[in-house]
Amino acid sequence: MNQQECSSGLIKQVELVVIGASSGGLDVLITLLKTLPEHYRIPTVAVLHQRPNRSSGVPEMLAKYTHLQVQEPEDKQGIEAGCFYVAPPNYHLLIDSGKVFSLSLDAPLNFCRPSIDMAMESAAEVYQQHLVGCVLTGANADGAEGVRYIKENGGYVMVQEPAEATVDSMPKAAIAATEVDEILPMVRIAERLSSFAAGGQS
Repeated sequence: MNQQECSSGLIKQVELVVIGASSGGLDVLITLLKTLPEHYRIPTVAVLHQRPNRSSGVPEMLAKYTHLQVQEPEDKQGIEAGCFYVAPPNYHLLIDSGKVFSLSLDAPLNFCRPSIDMAMESAAEVYQQHLVGCVLTGANADGAEGVRYIKENGGYVMVQEPAEATVDSMPKAAIAATEVDEILPMVRIAERLSSFAAGGQS
């Protein structure tokens, strides 16, 4: 599939990035973090499907590859620049008005908890045109409704190039769900996020 570049106009100011990934997601998150430059401080939320009944260890693993502060957020914790937040296993991670996190034990959505769709939809309501959503590798359709909702609320959507993904189901579902802004390999997604942090698009 050909790379799609900047189909929807400029995004003026990015205040939050929400990333969804499943099968193969840990490796692509490492690639992302290794590529992001020091000036990147946009608060970023990663919703990664994990086994529910264990301590994830994901923040400690990802922290080795980035200058950002990697953490699993707590309920009612405020969202801050310079942080990379990872949804804790077996909780839905939502964003409430006031730009704070909310953890939920509601039933899984489409067999997923945390649900990428729920995180993206709640973020879109709060951040609207200042939100970027990214759907990466994964074996189901989680994130497709989320990016559609982000677009409806004026946000910007990037999807990992399906041919590059470990499992292409999630990227393909997102592309089918809405008119995404860009379809890019992982390193180019990191470069685009870097350009947002610098105040524009390259």
